Amino acid sequence: MSAIKSEKVKSISIVTAFFDIGRGSWSSENGYSSHLLRDNATYLSYFENLAKLDNEMVVFTTEQMKPQIEKLRLGKKTQVFTIDLESEFSDRLDSIKLILQSNKFINNIPEKHRKNPEYWSEKYILITNLKNYFVNKAIAQGNLSNSLVAWVDFGYCRDEHTLADIKNWYYPFEDNYIHLFTLEKYKLFNFLKNPRFPHNKQQVLSAIFNNKPYIIGGVIVANKETWKVCLDTFQDCQNKLMQQNIVDDDQGVYLMCHYNQPDLFKLNYLGKNKEGKPNWFGVMQKYHV
Repeated sequence: MSAIKSEKVKSISIVTAFFDIGRGSWSSENGYSSHLLRDNATYLSYFENLAKLDNEMVVFTTEQMKPQIEKLRLGKKTQVFTIDLESEFSDRLDSIKLILQSNKFINNIPEKHRKNPEYWSEKYILITNLKNYFVNKAIAQGNLSNSLVAWVDFGYCRDEHTLADIKNWYYPFEDNYIHLFTLEKYKLFNFLKNPRFPHNKQQVLSAIFNNKPYIIGGVIVANKETWKVCLDTFQDCQNKLMQQNIVDDDQGVYLMCHYNQPDLFKLNYLGKNKEGKPNWFGVMQKYHV
């Protein structure tokens, strides 16, 4: 009787992170927009959905949150790394804060958008801009099993529907791209660029200053080698923006990266959800096999 070869299950390694930046106090009573309020328990309830996946996972967090995360991932391949962000990135936090408080930056932001955290919270901006760093740190230290690695926001899976009933998330994303997910069709009729998608620097800056989302930051996918290129590209773009007294969360920086090096990125269209609204949480529903 001939031996049956066991084929390795195709999968994507997932990297995520959670740090308490005080969103539990971002209430309307405290002068914030009501939709910003999210305490640690809320984030853990979201992560509980993501944690159901059998995918290998690396999580960056604090010592305080580590036991709760490990409990939710009990029995699944998981590595949890702890880090003190405020001491590790104190200089970067100071640099971001200086820009946020400068009149030159504030005057670029319409009054109606100034309550959004990307225009006032240095911790929010820092964390959203560290996704590349975390993924590359996981690749360097985590001995990941899969060639494809995805960043997935800790709170991306607001409910089980986001997972589309899958147990192991996989999709054959091409190796030579950094895969971003867009809310706007990049091309019309496969020939013409979508005029609503930013194609020059001024349009990208307008999107940054006016809080216009064209891509989501919640999920990013690439293979291990391409993630290294992504880190260099992202950091270079972020530094150049900061030299111009501009900061933004990852969506804006990635948009500028795409403008600078469009051939490095593939934009995967998410379409609309059942309510006809942009499908922010549709990555796993649309891109899985």
